[in-house]
Amino acid sequence: MAMLAASIVKSLGQLIEPSGISIDTWSCKLSYKASPALLIICTALVCGRQYFGEPIACDAGTARGGIEQNVLESYCWMYSTFNIPREYKGACSAGDQDTNLNTIVYNSYYQWVPLFLIFLAVIFYLPRCLWLLWEGGLMKFFGKGTTTRFIEDQDEKREKLVQFFCRNIHNKYNIYFCGFIFCEFLNFIIVIFQFYLTHRFLHSRYIDYGFKVWQYYLLPPEEQQMPGVINPMCYTFPRIASCDYWRWGTGGQQESINAICILALNIINDKVFLVLWWWFIFVSIISFIRLIYRGIQCR
Repeated sequence: MAMLAASIVKSLGQLIEPSGISIDTWSCKLSYKASPALLIICTALVCGRQYFGEPIACDAGTARGGIEQNVLESYCWMYSTFNIPREYKGACSAGDQDTNLNTIVYNSYYQWVPLFLIFLAVIFYLPRCLWLLWEGGLMKFFGKGTTTRFIEDQDEKREKLVQFFCRNIHNKYNIYFCGFIFCEFLNFIIVIFQFYLTHRFLHSRYIDYGFKVWQYYLLPPEEQQMPGVINPMCYTFPRIASCDYWRWGTGGQQESINAICILALNIINDKVFLVLWWWFIFVSIISFIRLIYRGIQCR
């Protein structure tokens, strides 16, 4: 655990380390610095939950005799479903999950959550890589030897910069500027794409997740318990699932054992993806405002 924490701190330090020369805007830094850092922290929380308890715990009832508990829980972690009988009493159960009884939704995507979050972090950093390639260290060259309080040989350095400008940069402002605008536009597109990708990853239950959670918790406690009022966190991240475990019986035939499973990891997942939902909204709004500002500049 200590090694994991140390590696995370080191990665975050390299990611958000301040630089003396800035080649982009603070809105771009939200995308390629703050967003990956937040996703890495969320990944650590999701993975760290396993150090404080198992991600799933299953109860096979009277049929538990002769069942290896670790095998049952590993199987159900991969193949548990939402098909819990409607008469089952309990929070975050069938009544809170799916109104279509003929639909069986599989939960196995939960095991991919850490890898999915890391993938999102990498995608967020792609426009930065592209801009570094196009920018080519131009601003670093201009700022070379000028970041200290006292600048030696000012006239000589100024003359070199002017000569370099006339030789390489003159009449190329549009290419440089358009490349930067394209990267800003790419930041906005990536946020929207990741929003949609997460929506698909969570079985189309994410597009209005944060707004519904906000509306739900605005209700008085007594109204939250009323029939027909669904907790959006339970709907998107159910904490109770059903699992049909198949094994060979004593008679040589296969037999099915139904187990009720508690998805403890979803106690972390529902809050992690709630924070990410509001963060995606915030970054997309900032990116859109920045694009409008760039459009006004170009007029």
